Amino acid sequence: MEYETAKIVKVTGKCPACEDYAGKNSTTPPKIAVMACEGACARGEVARRAANMVAHRLARDSTVRICLGGAFTKDTGQRNLVRRAEKVIAIEGCFINCSSRMMCGVIPELRPEIVRADLIYNLDLPFGIDDVPDEMFTVYAHLVAEQVVKNLGNPAPCRGDPGSQSPCPSAAGPPAHSAGCGK
Repeated sequence: MEYETAKIVKVTGKCPACEDYAGKNSTTPPKIAVMACEGACARGEVARRAANMVAHRLARDSTVRICLGGAFTKDTGQRNLVRRAEKVIAIEGCFINCSSRMMCGVIPELRPEIVRADLIYNLDLPFGIDDVPDEMFTVYAHLVAEQVVKNLGNPAPCRGDPGSQSPCPSAAGPPAHSAGCGK
C-alpha cells in the first residue's frame, strides 16, 4: 500500500464556535457522526448538502455534523466527536472517498460507513457547481439524505463494489461499508 505524507502546520488557537459546538454535541450516549467530502465539485456539493440535511434537519437528535477541516487538521473537539461516535457515516461525493481517507489518516482505527452519494442519485454530474441548477442540488441532496436516515439504525445497507478497499487499510476489523450501492 502506498501512502502520501502531508505536513500540516500546527495551530495553537482553537475556534471557539467549533469547540462550543463539539462540547454541546459530545453527548452520552454518543451521537452518530456525519462527515462529507466537502469537495468543490458538483458531486461534493451534493454530499455536503446531504450531510447538513441529515445532521441539522432530518436526524438532528441522533447525529452530529463534523467539520472535516477541523477534525482533520487539529486534535480537538471535532476529532473527539469522531473518536467517540456510536457510528461514523462518511457521505462521499465519488469513489475517491476523500473524507473517510482523510480521517483514517489521523484516526487509523476508524471504520466509517461510506455512503457514495453519486450512486444514490445515479447521475454523472459535471465538475463545476455553476453547471448544475441550485434546485437540482437540493433534489439530489435530499435523495441522499433520505437514504442515509433510512439506514441510520442498520449496521450496513450493503458492501459496495467487491473490489473496493477500505479507506483505512491499516485498521483491524471488517472492511468499511458502502451504502447507496443498490442501484
